[in-house]
Amino acid sequence: MLAGMLYGVTDPADLAWMADRLTGHPWKCFEQKLELANEASLSEIPQYHIVCDSTLATRDPALMAAAATAGRLWTIDTGHDLMITEPAFVAAALREIAAA
Repeated sequence: MLAGMLYGVTDPADLAWMADRLTGHPWKCFEQKLELANEASLSEIPQYHIVCDSTLATRDPALMAAAATAGRLWTIDTGHDLMITEPAFVAAALREIAAA
């Protein structure tokens, strides 16, 4: 349950629900080199950002400004596990992205 609390989940029911679902992060994703076949095409895909206020300062300011100007930035004052603490907000943002 401590892991959930580190990421902003404080509700006991949510923590209990999370306990059975938390798994270790696969280390290979940090070691395996990502090789992109066509970076130019990749850069043409619009980027959408759903960002917790507490981490906004760690993001690239120019990237966040561009996303905000394009209407592709959502910010919320919650912890890392916003899909658990703020599911309605996340669902609304994802519906908006899907409709774009």
